[in-house]
Amino acid sequence: MTLPQKLTPRHFVLLLIVSVLLFILLIVTRPEKTTALRTPIISTVVVVEVLQGDVHPRLQLSGRLQPRLTATLSSEVVGRVVERVAEPGQQVAAGALLLRLEDDDYRDALARAEAQLSQERAAVARDRRLFALARQNRELQAKEVARLGTESLTSVSRHDEARQRLLQLEAEEARLNYAVVTAASRLSLRGAEQARAQRDLERCRIVAPFAGIVNEVLADVGDRIAINRQLASLVTLDELDFYAELPGNVQTDLILGQALAVSIGGVQRDGQLVSLQREPDHKTHTLALRIRVVGEGLMPGSLAETLIPLRPLNNALKVPVAALLREDGKAYLFVEKAGELSRRQVQTGVRDGDAIVVLSGLAAGERVVARDVAALSDAQQVKAVNE
Repeated sequence: MTLPQKLTPRHFVLLLIVSVLLFILLIVTRPEKTTALRTPIISTVVVVEVLQGDVHPRLQLSGRLQPRLTATLSSEVVGRVVERVAEPGQQVAAGALLLRLEDDDYRDALARAEAQLSQERAAVARDRRLFALARQNRELQAKEVARLGTESLTSVSRHDEARQRLLQLEAEEARLNYAVVTAASRLSLRGAEQARAQRDLERCRIVAPFAGIVNEVLADVGDRIAINRQLASLVTLDELDFYAELPGNVQTDLILGQALAVSIGGVQRDGQLVSLQREPDHKTHTLALRIRVVGEGLMPGSLAETLIPLRPLNNALKVPVAALLREDGKAYLFVEKAGELSRRQVQTGVRDGDAIVVLSGLAAGERVVARDVAALSDAQQVKAVNE
C-alpha cells in the first residue's frame, strides 16, 4: 500500500479510530484473572491442662558467704606504734598481741592515780579516827557545860567560855562527820580514775578479741596513731554464714535452728538457720537471714544458693513459668479452646521450681499454652498438642 505523501486531518481521524478499536479489542479478548485463595498458616502450640491441688513451694535465694565473726580494731588512745607482731593471714589465739603503742605516759598516769587513791584511803581512815575523838570531846564538854550551869557560885564568864568551847567542838565534829559521810564517794571517784588509767594502759596493746585469722594490719612501727584510727581486722573462717535477703511479702514458717542446705559451686553443704529478721527493712522491704555452714574448704565472698520452704498452699492452680507473658508489669496466659487462643490477664503468686501459682483469672481444667508465647496473639487459630 502506498502512503499518501502528505497526511491530512482526515488521515489522523482514521488512525485514531483504528487505535481505539485495537485497544477495545485487546480489552475484550484478554483472559480473565483467577483469584488464588491463600491457605492460612496454622501454628502448632503445646498446651497443658491447669490442675488444682496442694502446693509446697520453695523459693530459691542467692547470696554470698561471709565470716561468722568479723572484728575491726581501732585505737582508743593516742600513741606511737612501737611493735607490730601480727601480719595478714596469720592465725592468732584470743588475746594475742597484734600491735603495741608507746605506753610510758599511761604508766605514769596509772601510778599517779594509784597514789591518789592510796592517799585518799589514808585520809578516810584518819578522818574516821578524828571523828570518833571529836565526838568524845564534844560529849565531855557538854557535861562540863551542864555541870557549870548548876553551880550558883560559878562565874558567868567561865560558863560562857565552856559553852563557846562546846560550840567549837560541835563544829569540828560536824566537819569530820561530813568527811566520813563523803568518804565512800571520794574513794569511788579516785577508784574510777585509777580504773580509767588502767584501761588506757591496757589499750596500748591491740589484741585479738577472739581466735581467728588476721585480715588486715593498717599501721606500722613509728606511725603516730590518733583516736578511732582503724588498725587491724580479724575474721573467723572455721564457720561461714550464707547471707541473703528474703522478700518481705513471702509467707514462711522458718524457725531459728532449722536445718537448711546451701549449694556452693554445685556442692551441697548442710547448714543451720542462725538469724532471721522479722520486720522488713523499710528501704529494701526484705528480711535478712543467715545460714551457718562449716567453713572447711570454703572462702568468704563465694556465691551460694539455697531453697527456702514457703508456707503450703491448698487447692492452688499452677502453670509453667514459661507459659507467662509479661507486659507493662502485668501477666498474661493464652488459654486454648477449640483451636482458638484467648489472651487472659492473671494474677500470679509464688514460684515453685519451673511452675508458678495463679491466684486469679484462671480455672482448673482449662488448657493454656505451655511455652513460646511471645509471638502469639489474641483470637489466633492454632493446632494444639499436649505437652
